[in-house]
Amino acid sequence: MRQRWLLGLLLALAAFVLVSCGGGTDAAKQGVTAFRDRVTHRSFAEIYRTASPEFRQAVTKEQFQRLMGGLERRLGAWQSSNEPVWHVMRSTGGHFVSLTYESQFSKGPATERFTWRIENGAPVLLGYNVQSALLVME
Repeated sequence: MRQRWLLGLLLALAAFVLVSCGGGTDAAKQGVTAFRDRVTHRSFAEIYRTASPEFRQAVTKEQFQRLMGGLERRLGAWQSSNEPVWHVMRSTGGHFVSLTYESQFSKGPATERFTWRIENGAPVLLGYNVQSALLVME
């Protein structure tokens, strides 16, 4: 009987740890969906406006809009992605989720990495990185 009780306690503890460590990926995926929708509608200013203060301190709105326009010209429209590789981190500085996608654009493949801070269950963009051979200057 004591072993069953101990096993039940360990299973409950493991479930708690998994939930608390893995939380936020759904919110981050929703953030990616919203990001992609805004890119489709060329709402780059809206992406910038809703990004984190750290993001906005790193780049001006005009620089971000030029960057996104350049990505659109070189990569074309986003078409699809595989299920992302994710990393969740919780610390005294906050709750962070990074999602890395192998994506297909109309002109070729790229690796996209989104970094989000989860605030009150909602994703706030901290970073967006794209790597592709199509972005290499000729």
